[in-house]
Amino acid sequence: MLLYHFAIDYAMKSGASAGYAEQLRVLCKRLPWQVSELTVANIDGYLTQALHSLAPQTVQNHRRMLITLRRAALRGNLLVDDCTGEVRRVKCPRPLPRAWSHEEIRRLIQAAGEMPGGTQKCRWKILLPAWILVAYSSGLRLGDMLTLRHDSIRGAKVALVMAKTGRPHVVMLDGAALQAIASLPISGPLVFGGLVGRCVLIRAFRRLVKRAGMAGSGRLLRRSSATYAAIAGMNPSDHLGHMTPGLAQRCYVDPVLVAELKNPVPSVALAVDP
Repeated sequence: MLLYHFAIDYAMKSGASAGYAEQLRVLCKRLPWQVSELTVANIDGYLTQALHSLAPQTVQNHRRMLITLRRAALRGNLLVDDCTGEVRRVKCPRPLPRAWSHEEIRRLIQAAGEMPGGTQKCRWKILLPAWILVAYSSGLRLGDMLTLRHDSIRGAKVALVMAKTGRPHVVMLDGAALQAIASLPISGPLVFGGLVGRCVLIRAFRRLVKRAGMAGSGRLLRRSSATYAAIAGMNPSDHLGHMTPGLAQRCYVDPVLVAELKNPVPSVALAVDP
């Protein structure tokens, strides 16, 4: 049995999210293996070779998925491997998370309010500021933002099932985000998805960031949301709906923005007599 077909079958039977199933498909397209070849030696060889052409974080993700598939194959008696050792580890230096500050977000909103053009159903100067405010307040991923429904908003709360994890999630929206949603034209049940498509939005946001003289992408709004949630004393992982405790603190919270609230150590000059 081909590993590709086994991975698709595993994703379906385990109830994997659409995002995770797609990651499995992309990985297994690179590996024309049979399930019986899912041995520790073969996995080690692939990981070592992949590090020459792929980023360490990507290879680390591949390692996790291959281990998962290997365990499933062993449970199903589709694989015989007498090796009891662990799959080689992949060292991955963790970069410092970078988020936009409140000042940068305000600059982005101002530039969005002056953005020319738009879609057939809404001007950018209305749509993009609303997108920024809601994405920052909620911390939702792009896909969940596009599938956000009007009937998912109950008062100041948004209740939805996240596409990546398949888990229910409830998040609070601030007053600015609720006002921004109220300013949008209604086109079907979706708040944003009825007004703009994914690719069109990504291209427009890229132009907006450049127009504002900034760097980064819309993903930084999710990091900013996690960062200021942590500053406010909230649990950033709960705020983002992460399944892994501490993931937001490690990979989303910008330590530089958090450190802005801290006082520096007393200057050595204060302790030196003139």
